Amino acid sequence: MDRFIETIIGDSCDQGCAESSTELSTALTLETALQLSQKLDQQLKTSQQVIQKAIEDNTETYAKAQKETEKAQNSITKLLEGVDELQAKLGDTETGIQARLDMAIQTKEYKKEQLTSNSAILRCLRQLAGINEGLREMDLMIQGGKLDEAALKILDIEEVLGGIEELENTRVGEILRNRLEMARMNIKERALQAFHKTIAVEVSHHAALLHAQHETNTNVLFAALDSVEDHGETCQAFNAYIIDTFVKPVLSAPSLELNDKSLDTDFSVRINREGSETEASDVSMVVLELVAFTKRKLGDRAWTDSALMEITQLVLQRCFLKRIPETRADLEAFDKVVGVLSDFESSLLAQCVKPPAEMPIQNAVKRLDELFIEQQCSQALAQARKLAQSTSFAVHSFEEHETWGVEFLRGIIEAAGTQLDSSLEQRAEGQGQMVFPRCVVSESMARAICRVYWLINESAQCTREDLADRLKEAAQCSIDAYLALFPVVHRQQLRRVPALSWQFHNDCLYAAHHAAILARLDQNRLGQWTRTAQTALKRGTVQATAIVDAESRELKSLIDSGVFYSASEIVQKQQLGQMHKQVQLAVMQLCAGMKPPALTPQVFYRACGSYLDAVFAATIEGIVGVSDISADDSQVLSDHCHSTLGLSVHFKLDTDILNVYSKLASDQHENGVLWDSDSDGEGDQECARLTREYCKMADKLKQLADILVISRADILARRRAGLLYQFSTDEYT
Repeated sequence: MDRFIETIIGDSCDQGCAESSTELSTALTLETALQLSQKLDQQLKTSQQVIQKAIEDNTETYAKAQKETEKAQNSITKLLEGVDELQAKLGDTETGIQARLDMAIQTKEYKKEQLTSNSAILRCLRQLAGINEGLREMDLMIQGGKLDEAALKILDIEEVLGGIEELENTRVGEILRNRLEMARMNIKERALQAFHKTIAVEVSHHAALLHAQHETNTNVLFAALDSVEDHGETCQAFNAYIIDTFVKPVLSAPSLELNDKSLDTDFSVRINREGSETEASDVSMVVLELVAFTKRKLGDRAWTDSALMEITQLVLQRCFLKRIPETRADLEAFDKVVGVLSDFESSLLAQCVKPPAEMPIQNAVKRLDELFIEQQCSQALAQARKLAQSTSFAVHSFEEHETWGVEFLRGIIEAAGTQLDSSLEQRAEGQGQMVFPRCVVSESMARAICRVYWLINESAQCTREDLADRLKEAAQCSIDAYLALFPVVHRQQLRRVPALSWQFHNDCLYAAHHAAILARLDQNRLGQWTRTAQTALKRGTVQATAIVDAESRELKSLIDSGVFYSASEIVQKQQLGQMHKQVQLAVMQLCAGMKPPALTPQVFYRACGSYLDAVFAATIEGIVGVSDISADDSQVLSDHCHSTLGLSVHFKLDTDILNVYSKLASDQHENGVLWDSDSDGEGDQECARLTREYCKMADKLKQLADILVISRADILARRRAGLLYQFSTDEYT
């Protein structure tokens, strides 16, 4: 059959159809596809003339063949009668008539099959001619805007094309199907263009407008889309355009107001991106009026179910999820907003063709408590991250020691705008008072701790245990997150600014102090809070060690062992004096930044002792390394050792400040490492005692100063008496 069709139309359209098929499959735009379809239509018209002539010629041939067949049939009938008689008389073997008769019958059957085939071919050609005419009419309908009629014509042509079995899996059939698919796309595109021409969108900084440009018979558009099995895709595309260009910009503005004077021809909304938040009731009214306006202009089918659901989600996000109160007291007043939004959702989704499987706003209302808790948790972690990344480094100084108790807890909670929960208050009363000594912590850490107690208070008011646990976990994670992020974000500043490093050290101790308190308040999470306290203490210890090690290396680098050689010479003696002044200035600056109340006395003493030990050790190493020391040099170096020992004066602290810490140490017995003032005496005696306690190298430096000025015999005598135990045999020699 394919061979016959190609023979009939091959000269006129075979090559053209092949090229058109290729061009149609690679067409980039609808307009290009339409031009190619017109070109194919012209070729089919030419082919129709050829086909019509072939049909006429074949009709005459068919009539002649039919007459000859009838004559042959009559002759064969007579022949069969004679053959039967002759065969009866002579037999088939003698006559040979049977073989010739069988051949004649086969010839007859072949001609009959040929006639049937020719009839089918003629029928197919007539149907192809009808399809060609249908395509031409379809194009005229599309160009004339009769999209519904064109869509019906497509269905008719498809029905005819599907009934031609001879065109199944043929090149001609594929070309015709592609032609119809392009027509479907053309109808959808023109329908979408018609929607856009009906309603135009204009959005500026102060207003948003839907302008009805002209009336459109949308029934024709929807009928055409139904016929081409659009399944709402075109309408959904227009809905997406309205949502993206109008609805989202309007809902993103804090303040919006409906201009109800223009509802007949235009839909206008005044927006203010710097005004106060518009109430949920006004936002709901604007959205419902928007949907009603578009339906008046485009018909009841203007909005698809999925588009209405998307609008509902946008309103939910704008008026509900982003406006969940931050306190439980405000949460009770949120019921009015909940009622307005629930009514809005019912009104909007009632316009869906199919009832929605779920109601987003109503589901959110049912989960309001859970959403409130999620918001508090996320905000707490976000605040901890923000505080840890802050570069303000503001200082929160205590005017006096911080005493934790019910009043302290109530003050923090009430400052956050809520009331202390009675159950939490009872638990706090059972813990008594716990004191954190006066020192400098960051304002960021103080705010983070306040947020932690606020979360704990919220958890005490939860009726659901799982939500209460989430709040407690968020409180714990906010402390962990702050302490983990701060040293990473501010790594360079911590290395360059010792005061900031000590402040972070205090932050760690402050966090550990309150984590330990929370472990006693919340026995169910005792292990978690204890782990947080231990981690904070460890971070503080690591930070303090890092500061002391870094500054100790800097102090050692100031001591040049070369100046200890020939120390009595004028130049060397001057250099030795200059070096001592540099070291003295560096120690003074370091201690000035650490003195209480910047740090507690105990921490200050330990850091100061480590710095002095670094200086003492470098001095001892430099002097011991000198192989030959004259008597004059010995006296100079001994004086230098005594001057270096004089740096211990930096242990001396203000008496008034020490008295505050001493009183605290006498009243409290917990956390002695942090609170002990270590002040038992006054003046030089106190400095000497602290030097012996916190400087491991002080005695050795003092012994070296004596060794440099006493005789060898005295040295041996003292060694035998065990008074020079600090020095090894190698160091003596």
